[in-house]
Parts: sequence; C-alpha cells; structure tokens
Amino acid sequence: MEIDPASGWPLSAQLAQLLRELIRSGQLAPGDRVPSEPQLARDHAVSRDTVQRALAMLAGEGLITRRRGVGSIVATVAPVTEVRAAPGARISARLPTAAERDAVKAGMWVPMLAVAEPGWPEQLYPADRVVVVVPAEDMEPAVDSARSAAADA
Repeated sequence: MEIDPASGWPLSAQLAQLLRELIRSGQLAPGDRVPSEPQLARDHAVSRDTVQRALAMLAGEGLITRRRGVGSIVATVAPVTEVRAAPGARISARLPTAAERDAVKAGMWVPMLAVAEPGWPEQLYPADRVVVVVPAEDMEPAVDSARSAAADA
C-alpha cells in the first residue's frame, strides 16, 4: 500500500492502515520497534505531525505502545477472528459512526464489516480483526457466539 495524497482519506489514516497491515501480517512482530517518526516521515513523504497522528491512532487501538526515549513498540495483538455467516447473508463495508466504533472497540478510520442475515439484526465487526466466511449453500452454518448470545437474550 502506498500513501496517496490525492485520496480522500487523511494521510495519517493511510499511514496507520499501512502500519496495521504490517502488524497484522507479522512483518512487524510483537516486541519489534516501529520505524522512528523521522524515518516514517521520510519513507512515506509525509510530515512528522502526520506520523505522530498515525502512531497515536495505533496506540489508541492497542496495536503499539509508545515510550519516550524508546520509541514505538508493536504490542501483542489478538489474531484475526473468523465469523461464519449464513448463506444469503448481506455483507457490506463502511466507516462506522463514533458510537459504533466505540461499541466494537475499533480504531479510527477502521472500516466495519456489516453482516445482515435474514431474521437477525445487523452485526458489525472491525474489518482489520475479522474475516467473514459464508459456507456453501449445501452446508449448515456454524452459529457464532454473537448471534447465539443475541438469541439467548
């Protein structure tokens, strides 16, 4: 992923997304140092202020820890979760409202996957931590914990 100044997304959000992908893919592993602010600014042709905003987003999401004099360190992150949806489910992606972002504890500028299954309320999942799997029509879907908890309520 490249930083695109012509994109409608803020540069800091683009840089945060690029770093998220490096962390989620394991290219930046827990305990690794994130490149320094000046290095990130040079490598991606952005200001240091932009880098600071991107790193603040990642720290807010718990993906990195920041320490004065040490730098930013990749935190231990939860693995990507698999959510099974029923055949015929409608899956879309969108940016969440502030309330939705808080409810699912998603980071700033992280899109949501909205899964709407017939007969169930729409469920939102942070797109950086979830993969939605829809089984073939002839297979019985596994009920995920969010849906079974909703049914029990």
